[in-house]
Amino acid sequence: MRKHLSEPYEINLMDELTLKGVTQYYAFVQERQKVHCLNTLFSKLQINQSIIFCNSTQRVELLAKKITELGYSCYYIHARMSQQHRNRVFHDFRAGLCRNLVCSDLFTRGIDIQAVNVVINFDFPKMAETYLHRIGRSGRFGHLGIAINLITYDDRFNLHRIEQELGTEIKPIPKVIDKSLYVSEFQVDETDPNRE
Repeated sequence: MRKHLSEPYEINLMDELTLKGVTQYYAFVQERQKVHCLNTLFSKLQINQSIIFCNSTQRVELLAKKITELGYSCYYIHARMSQQHRNRVFHDFRAGLCRNLVCSDLFTRGIDIQAVNVVINFDFPKMAETYLHRIGRSGRFGHLGIAINLITYDDRFNLHRIEQELGTEIKPIPKVIDKSLYVSEFQVDETDPNRE
């Protein structure tokens, strides 16, 4: 940079990726409690569409299977799938044919789906940038959204570090989440046949 540019200056795009409109919570759980916790969230939240992030492709598929077994509509997408298959899943999710999408970090950048109002980090990321891109999938287009992080004992240091690096606060999840924080005038029609 210094060799080829005269008086270069650095622009930190992390500052541009704000967390405005996204309320962040964490639930402190044991690994074996995660699916139960997710099931509880599904029953209590008013989800238009959700994206649920895992840290490996194997966990993506396993979790999608569990969610389907619990009776919720669920797709999954990850890097080991063919591009054609990923395109089909993305197209169908964007069209609203499914309520929940489990994915790896393949899906964190440049994906704007207006109906997504809930992002869940089933596995908490290790890097602040990854966290920022993940939770930025909710609260798009000026709509509100929430991000819920399932935190294990091993994640506690990453949680604290990411809060510090991003200058944000991730609060303990309350018993009842105020709907005004993530449900806006853009709503899924309650009579929609695709609704579970």
